[in-house]
Amino acid sequence: MGANETVPTYHSFVDGCYLHQDAYGGAATLVSFHLLRYALFTLMLVVVGPFTFRIVAAFFDLERDFKSIVDHFDDVTSGLIYSYILFTLGNYAHTFSWVTLVFYFVGLLVFCVLVELPFMRVSLNGWRSWSTGAWAVNLGGLALVLVAAGFHIRWAYLAGILQWYLPLFVLATASVWSTLFVKKLQHHCIDNRPEGLGIERRTRRAALILFTRRSAKARRQYQAEQADQLEQLRQRAEQYAANTAAATPSSLQPVDNGNDDLAISDLDIRRSDSQGLGEGNPGQNNASRSLLNMPIEPNHRERIDSLTHEQKNELIEGKLKNLHYLNVQTNGPLPLHRLNLHLHHWQIFYILAFFTRFDEFASKMCAGVVLGIFTQGYAAYGFDPMVERKC
Repeated sequence: MGANETVPTYHSFVDGCYLHQDAYGGAATLVSFHLLRYALFTLMLVVVGPFTFRIVAAFFDLERDFKSIVDHFDDVTSGLIYSYILFTLGNYAHTFSWVTLVFYFVGLLVFCVLVELPFMRVSLNGWRSWSTGAWAVNLGGLALVLVAAGFHIRWAYLAGILQWYLPLFVLATASVWSTLFVKKLQHHCIDNRPEGLGIERRTRRAALILFTRRSAKARRQYQAEQADQLEQLRQRAEQYAANTAAATPSSLQPVDNGNDDLAISDLDIRRSDSQGLGEGNPGQNNASRSLLNMPIEPNHRERIDSLTHEQKNELIEGKLKNLHYLNVQTNGPLPLHRLNLHLHHWQIFYILAFFTRFDEFASKMCAGVVLGIFTQGYAAYGFDPMVERKC
């Protein structure tokens, strides 16, 4: 290990937390954690900061959404998730200090005042209708972000981490630019594939093809009917065989053997032949031939315990029309809606907060400011999604 590295001890749970120390204040360490600092960081970001904003907003009647107890609870649970990811990957185990804390409240309160200006009551996706004042403020803010980015890129170069610092920034912003692709794909499905991408339908179709069988009750009924028909054919075939063995080619008169049921003429034999083995009844013909040990063509055999191909397809298509979606009515359309991309400032500054990871006063100051703006966004309006349903 290097001279600046510390070896963690495991005398307690707190000491067991991973806190790798490198020459640049942990900037080159992707994942780090310190329990006490994490508790203070989460208390600031999830409890004290949002509570402070709501009190100030209520006192001055600032712009905000009404929130019930459930809404606040959802904000807290989501905030815990976001804060943990940010703390462990953003190097706050090393850099969180009083500087970050002070500028956190500076960023939170200054941004509250800024968005209350009449010309600043705008959204990012409505940039086409911005006033001159809104353009001036937003371009000024963008310039400050670019200047701060330049310093952070320089610090990343000095720390020897520029080769992954910039690619990770591009990866972090994937939640923004990949949303454009998702939006295009959604609109393509609406226009060309009203059933969606069809992955779930194809998966369900494969299962139905493998496991669709006639139900036990229907199969027993079908087999009983077939057995009854075959029994009738067997009796007729036995009668045909007996008559064929008893008849002679010169038999033109009825044979009187004292049994009216067995008095069969050659005309009866021919009638029995045409009715029992004739071309007009292939199913009975096949059954009679089999009983008489006559050859049967393979394509005439029938499995009585399976569905025909047409019946199986009809059953499968019927089931695919009503998949078990709780938010879709029977035979109703799928909930496919056109979308708008709405980038919120809480999302922008949350991404930036991952890259203010250097043990420099200016970097800690920037971290506090971006965390404060992030807190104002979700404390005022909640964790709104990046894509919204088009009205």
